[in-house]
Amino acid sequence: MRVRGWLAVVVGGVVMTPVAIGMGLVFLIAAFDEDDGEIDGGLGPTAGSLRIGRGGVPSAYAPMILKAAADCDAGLQPAVLGAQLKQESNFDPGARSPGAGAQGIAQFMPGTWPTWATDGNGNGTKSVWEPADAIAGQGKFMCSLMRKGRTHSQYDGSPTELALAGYNAGWGRVDEYRGVPPVTFAGGQTYHYVRNILALAKQFTAPAPGGGAVQLPAGYALPDGTPREVRTAVAWALRQKGGWYQLGGDCTDAHGSDSAHWCDCSSLMQQAYGAAGVRIPRVTYDQVGIGTHVSVDRPKPGDLVFNPGSDGSDARPGHVGMYIGDDMVIEAPRTGVRTRVVSYSGLRGSTSALTRVTEVRRVVQW
Repeated sequence: MRVRGWLAVVVGGVVMTPVAIGMGLVFLIAAFDEDDGEIDGGLGPTAGSLRIGRGGVPSAYAPMILKAAADCDAGLQPAVLGAQLKQESNFDPGARSPGAGAQGIAQFMPGTWPTWATDGNGNGTKSVWEPADAIAGQGKFMCSLMRKGRTHSQYDGSPTELALAGYNAGWGRVDEYRGVPPVTFAGGQTYHYVRNILALAKQFTAPAPGGGAVQLPAGYALPDGTPREVRTAVAWALRQKGGWYQLGGDCTDAHGSDSAHWCDCSSLMQQAYGAAGVRIPRVTYDQVGIGTHVSVDRPKPGDLVFNPGSDGSDARPGHVGMYIGDDMVIEAPRTGVRTRVVSYSGLRGSTSALTRVTEVRRVVQW
């Protein structure tokens, strides 16, 4: 059932999912290559593997998607989850399917939701109408289906294809057809559902700047036991390397043409941890108060390192970077200079009071 290469398929009068999202009649179909191991040299699912904003998933939902994928141990890719949400509801948290009764951004059936209901935002409720809850539940459901898919290698389809088919038609239909149900089943609904999501997943997969994997220094690796959130934040920050600086930029498109979406020092930190599902304040003055104080002589990857900069002080630092290990810090330095990796020891021992590290904060404990 795997489709190799790209082709255009004309589909007429096909109900794609319980929610009609107006994708049109021509769909691009592609094989979605799966990676059974960790991606990006073991850094884990990252925002670098998920296109965010224009042409991708809405930025508000990206951290939820990334966390749901990272919480799965069966190789679930964030771009697949994002594409599935696009297909199911067009990212509408209030979506309803009048005919089938599916509800919310992930289009859970009322009878299915209680099995996968999750309090994704920690507010004490498990609501299919709250995106954080629904996306966490979607991830759990898809992860369970991915595990089934991996134990049925004799079936026609990859684990991702089988999982998507199970989400749409139920695993019983996957068992019945020993793979993705064919185009003759239910007017081709499940068949085209799977293939359209694979195509969207290609679109929602963001390449690293310049293509390929994150370019890491020779011999660089995060230590064993590095928390998932730190791995994700470090990998995301490294993907912004080479992007231009813009004071006040929101860091949602560091390599794009719109300077409003370039990074400044603190938005780089905020977005990196946001990609890992960890919310931190926007500006250095507030970031320096989060987490726990760490000795400047004993930083760990993911720690935020502060110095006064040209517009701050020890108490109210004007600059922040992220320690990534091996005596390296990634930072968005200043106007006219691209996001870069610099020596931590160089900052630690700087003879300038403006650039010398004066505070280190650990956002995620480990």
